[in-house]
Amino acid sequence: MKKLLLLFVGSLFFISCQETVKETMITTASKHKNEVVEAIKNRRSIRSYKPEQIDQAQLDTIIDCGINAPSALNKQTWEVRVIQNADLLNRINSSFVEKAKGKDLKGSASRSQEPGFSVFHGSPTLIIVGREKNNPTSFVDCGLLAQNILLSAESMNIGTCTIGNMASILNDPDAKEFLKEINMPDTHEVAFGIAIGYKNESHEAKPRDASKVQYIK
Repeated sequence: MKKLLLLFVGSLFFISCQETVKETMITTASKHKNEVVEAIKNRRSIRSYKPEQIDQAQLDTIIDCGINAPSALNKQTWEVRVIQNADLLNRINSSFVEKAKGKDLKGSASRSQEPGFSVFHGSPTLIIVGREKNNPTSFVDCGLLAQNILLSAESMNIGTCTIGNMASILNDPDAKEFLKEINMPDTHEVAFGIAIGYKNESHEAKPRDASKVQYIK
C-alpha cells in the first residue's frame, strides 16, 4: 500500500514539474517576442483618426527613426516636412477635391466629392516626403525612410497611411505656392505623403500572396 501511495505521489510530482516547465517556457517565449516582427505583422493602413494631436516626443522619435533609414551611398536624398497647421491641411485637401472633379479615381479617392472628404483621412498630422529629382535611387531611399516611419509609429500604436495622391496634388504647376510654403527646395519633388495620428479603427490584414516568394538554393 505504501509503495502504491509513493508511486501516486511521485506521479503527481512529475506531472506538476512538467506543467511548471511548460508554463515557464510559454512565459519565457512571451517575454522574448521580437518587437520589430510584432510591429511589422500588426501594421495596417489606417483611414480613420482621432482628432487629438500626436504627443510631440512620440512624433520626434518617429521622425528620428525615419531619417535613420539606409540610403544609397548615405546621400539621404529625402526632404521631410511635418504639417500640423490646420489651415494649410484644409487648403491642400481643398486643392485635391477641386482637381478631382470629373475624374474617375480609385480607392478612397473615389469619394472625393462627398461632404467631409479628406485625402489624408482627417489625420491631424501629414508628413510630406520629397525626393531628389535627379537621383534615380531617391525613390528607394524615400521608401526605406517611409517604412521606418510606419513601423516605429506602429510600435507606439500610432496609425499611418501612405498617401500617393500627395505627389499629384503638390507637384502640379498650380501648387508651387504650397511647395514654397513648406520650404521644399527646387531640387526636390513630392514623392508621397503619410497620414499619421492616433487610431480610430482596427482591422485584419488583407491576404498576402506567398507564391510570389521563391527560394533558390
